[in-house]
Amino acid sequence: MIVRKKSKRQLKAERRFVEVVTEFFTTLGARPGSFYDHALGTPAGLLHVSIHGNWIATRFDDVAQGRVFSESCGRPCNPYSGKWNFHFPDSLHPDAAIADLWYWFYRLMSWRPSHLSQPSTTG
Repeated sequence: MIVRKKSKRQLKAERRFVEVVTEFFTTLGARPGSFYDHALGTPAGLLHVSIHGNWIATRFDDVAQGRVFSESCGRPCNPYSGKWNFHFPDSLHPDAAIADLWYWFYRLMSWRPSHLSQPSTTG
């Protein structure tokens, strides 16, 4: 497998992406995480977040609640692991990524679970 070395320009763009996206999550209230870089309290439970060069790995701690939220917003997470990742092209400006993230995370942070979205306790 041939692996191309990243250019200085691409490495700089990736560092900028990480800086900008980290600032975005910090403004939402993210704090340092344990096994992911950050942890964000949300109405669907704790969301684990790690930011990479052009993508963001997230995972709902409460998979069932994450699934209820993410299916309701039209961008479902993995129903078994709770992973809800975001991938962006290398050429995308960080501000465009933030606009996309703002759309999804505004929906997440303003989501209010209803009694209908809670797991059933009756047999």
